[in-house]
Order: sequence, then structure tokens, then C-alpha cells
Amino acid sequence: MAYGDYKGPDKPDKGKENGSCNRTRCQCAPARWYNHGSYSWYCDDCRAQIEFDPVNHRYWKLWHEPKCGHPQFETREMMDARAALRKATEV
Repeated sequence: MAYGDYKGPDKPDKGKENGSCNRTRCQCAPARWYNHGSYSWYCDDCRAQIEFDPVNHRYWKLWHEPKCGHPQFETREMMDARAALRKATEV
């Protein structure tokens, strides 16, 4: 289902990891991309549309990524790998 095609009620797992996409008019699953700006999970298609929107992409790269040290969207595997690397270098 493409973004904007859904007009029904929200699913109970909306915005949760591996649940339904958090975007308002989308209910696609699995939501495997975590958005560090909205603290919610998104499907592959919506993640690409949001993250690579030229204005949004530039804003994140310029203002947030330098101080956060990570991209706007990450999968669980990416976050776990980053945490493991940070832990390994703390010694």
C-alpha cells in the first residue's frame, strides 16, 4: 500500500517496532526504521520519502547529525551495532 492510500482507523501497533508504519496515512508493516526525530518506527517506503526529502535531509545533516553522531533513521541492527562499538571503545 502506498502512502496516502489508507483511510481507516489506526492499527494498535502503529509506530511500534516491526508493527505498522507511524506515518499518518500509512499502515504498512513491518515498521523497521526508527526515526530519532519522532521517536517512532516507519516502513521502508515512508522512511525513504521522509529521510531523503531534500529539505529534511539537509536539515538533519546540518543541525542534528553532527551532535547526535547518527543518521535520522536506523534499523534495530544499526542501533545495536553503534551501541556495541561505543561500549567497546569506552575502555
